[in-house]
Order: sequence, then C-alpha cells, then structure tokens
Amino acid sequence: MLRIEDYYTDAPSAGIITMLEKPEVVNRLLNTLICNFRGFDFMKLKINMHPVREELEEFNNLNKHYLGQIQMLHAYYDGHQIALKRILKDINYDTHLNTKVYSPVVGCPIDCSYCYTKRVVDHFEITDNYRKPVFRGFYKMMKDADGNDVPELFNIENENPIDWFLTYMSDFGCWKPDWQENVLQQIIAANAIKRRKDRCVDTFQLVTKRPNGIDLSPIPADTDIRNVIISCTVDKNEYTDRILTLIEKTKGHLVTASVVYQPVLEYIEPVHLDELVKTFGKDHCWVIIGGEINVNAVPLQYEWIKDIVDKCVKLGIPLKMQPDLRPLVTAKGYTFYEQEPSPIRESKAIRKKNLVKKNAAISEKYETSMAESNQKLKECAPIDKLDVASSILYSEAEMIVECAKRLLAKLPDFDVIFSAETKGTPLAYEISRQSFKDCIVAHKSVKMYMNDTLEVAVKSIMAEKKKKFYLSAEEADKLNGKRVLIVDNVIGTAEALNDLEFIVEMAGGSSAGKVAVFAESEAVNNSSIICLEQLI
Repeated sequence: MLRIEDYYTDAPSAGIITMLEKPEVVNRLLNTLICNFRGFDFMKLKINMHPVREELEEFNNLNKHYLGQIQMLHAYYDGHQIALKRILKDINYDTHLNTKVYSPVVGCPIDCSYCYTKRVVDHFEITDNYRKPVFRGFYKMMKDADGNDVPELFNIENENPIDWFLTYMSDFGCWKPDWQENVLQQIIAANAIKRRKDRCVDTFQLVTKRPNGIDLSPIPADTDIRNVIISCTVDKNEYTDRILTLIEKTKGHLVTASVVYQPVLEYIEPVHLDELVKTFGKDHCWVIIGGEINVNAVPLQYEWIKDIVDKCVKLGIPLKMQPDLRPLVTAKGYTFYEQEPSPIRESKAIRKKNLVKKNAAISEKYETSMAESNQKLKECAPIDKLDVASSILYSEAEMIVECAKRLLAKLPDFDVIFSAETKGTPLAYEISRQSFKDCIVAHKSVKMYMNDTLEVAVKSIMAEKKKKFYLSAEEADKLNGKRVLIVDNVIGTAEALNDLEFIVEMAGGSSAGKVAVFAESEAVNNSSIICLEQLI
C-alpha cells in the first residue's frame, strides 16, 4: 500500500513519498486529473522527485535503506505547479470509477505499437526499460492474533468493497508463475478476512494478451476466487483463439473470465463466446468493448463490433461498452451497455447503499450546521461602524462538497469559475470538480510560475486602501469572452463581489452570477446573487 506523509514547505505543493511507490503516485495523479480536468494531456505533466534525507536525519531510528529512498514530490503541469495537497492527503481516494489502481508488476515485453501504458512509464521514467517487467514483491503474509493470514498488499479494513485493477502497467500472462502465485495468495487471504467479517469481498482485475502464460496450478481448484476477473485482450480477428486459451487455462478454477475487445482495430468475429458462457456461467463471464484512444487512433466502425454486441445480448453475457463508444453506438440507434458480472454488480450495489446512508448523514449534518451557523455567526468589525458576517469553510470537506452540490442545482449556465485567494477558494474548487469547469483564482501576490502578470488594484470594503490581485496572462485569457461564475463563501451586500466582477470585465469576460453559501438580506434580493442560506 502507498504510504504518504503530508510534507508542506514554502513550495505550494509537496509530499513525502518513496521511490517504491512512484507508479502509484503516477496512477493516482493521472486518474484524478483525467476524471476532474477536461482536455488533460499527461504528456504536459512532469513529476520531479528530490531526496530529502538530510531533512529527515532526526528520524535516525528509520532503517537507513528506506531513509535513502524517501523523496519529495513536485508535480508541474505545462509549467504550472498543480495543487496536490488534496490528492496527497488521500492518494487512494476513490474516483467515480470506484477503482484503485495498483501495479505489482511494472513492465511488459509485448511492445504493442498503441500501448498507452508504455508512454506513461517512459514519460515519467518509472523504469529503465519497460520491456523488462519488474516485480515489486514478494509480498509478505502476516498472522493475526488467531493465526489467520493477513496480506501485506491489500487494504482489507475498508468497509466498502474495492475494485482493484492490478495490470495497469503490465500483462498478467507475462508475470512469472511465482509472481502470480504470490499476488493470488494475497487476494485469497484478503477474501478470507472480508468473509469472516461478513463483508462483501473486493474484486480484482487481471488482463493479458498472453493467456497461455496464466498459471493457476498452485491454487486449489475449490478455492472461491470468482471475485478475480481474468481477461484476455482481442484487438484483431486473428487473435480470437486467445479466448479458447483463456478458457483452457482457467476452466478448472472458480474465477470470472472476461474478453476485452479493446482497442478494436478491425472487424472481429463473435466466436468462442458460447464456450465462455458454458464454462463460467452468465454471472461469471464478461465482455468489454472499446476503441483506440491514441492521438492517431484508428476510428472504430460500429460494423466491426455489431456482431459481438448481438451475440452477447443473445447469450446474456454482461456487456460493458467503454465511454468513447457512446456517441457511435447511440448515433446508430443501438443501446449503450454498461453491464458487469456478478462480483462487480454486488460490490457496486453495496457501495451505492453505503453512499445513500453517507449522503443522508451529510445532508442532516448540513441542515444542522447551517442552522447553528445562522445563530452563532461571529461578528467582526474591520473598520468603525461596519459589521461583517464571517464563515470559515476550511477543513469542512463534507460540508464543502454538499454546498457545491446544492449550489450547482441552482446555477445558470456558465463557462468558468472565478474566485479570489480567500475563504471562498475551497468552495470554488469543489464547484469546479463537480461541474468539470475550469477554476481561476486571483492571487494576492505574484507566484513563481506566473508570466506576463495582470495586476488589478481594487477598493475593498474590508480595507481602507486598495488591494491588489494578480493573474497570469494565461489565466486572464481563460476569462476572456466567457460567462464567469464568481464564487465566495459569504456575500454581505449587493456590491460585495464588485471587485471580482471588475477583474472579470478587465479580462474580457462577463459575470454569469455571484454565488455563496450565505448571503445577507440585502444581497438575497439581488437577482444576480445565488446563495443557499439567508443570514438572519
């Protein structure tokens, strides 16, 4: 498991990690950025790691071998340092994919021309030679007080079942047999712990283009590992025999078998799917279809996959179409499928049930907190004869998420989110995360990455002299010609956010509305202001 200790310096963003976990840092960053930032290009992301052994000499009780591996992480995206503190605080935070990516093995000897992972590994210099797989085990098996096996690899304390993807940076059929056995034994131990605690087991996905390399012989045939989904990839019609090899290598074991037609590069016959269903049953087989995602990708034709789709529907095989196929499939008048085999369906149902309970608790907390805040808002007087309501959202992560969700339900159309480097920044970021819209923050000082800086002096009601805000030319350009949503935590008067609106207009944008959690009565009556709660 990845272990990260927050380590904040004068730099905007940093974290202590070890080189052993570098693939997981890359995985987590890519997943988070791809899910939350439209148009993200990982080739513009740079990760620099610097030794900090001298700074940690006080920890002289640490093994010197590990002390030498501890590094400081800095990430830059196209010249701008990305705010990583939220990511580093919980590197395994589930995205909407509900998947945790871990790579027990890094590297693959197959060398496909379209391999996305090879470009990732080479770009971030994770290994010296991607074609030479490196095993990051062997993973230890410990014992609890009752003598039961406890795996080193997996987090078995999580209340929610997790979907683990274990071959993001490798090919399962190219793992050495003892590597396969080591990881599978870790899975079996994790299953046993979850079942003893009457919890839904996690699911584990293993994908290969070389199913003839699968070796399940060390695993007893009656061991229930149907939550392990072993998949073979078929990208061209000449490789459909891989399905028969997958069946032959796994048919004596209680697993879930899957065929991944991705990327589909030509017409593929729907052969051997009958044998798949007959061997594993409808609940424990799966078909996934997707296209090529590279810049020079071959456009997928629906005729290439239509027969596979029809065959799956006829046989009742769960069928998952990757999101890139949605426009193509719906344009042809066909149904877009997002089905899963029984183990993943069960884990997803548990997560949904738990999420409903969590959201209900958060909603109740929100209502209580808002009522208490309205009664107990502190008054502060920055200048004579002026009272201003103050609300602090920092560290209130659940409240920020809930406030953003409720505000988005009330907002007009907008293109960009804009806020100042103030107490409203966490809310602006969360609205950005949930809406997939860019968020621009006006800074109180010039940052090290800012070029061609735009300086704006504004007169604030909170200060007797003018304040200065700064935007880089690139940030200002993102406001130009856009409908801009201006965000703060509290709006006291109708003119409260005029400063930010002035900056938007200077950059060539127009205000789409002013948004806050709280607003006083004068502001509430202004049609351009949207809030959740009116201050008494």
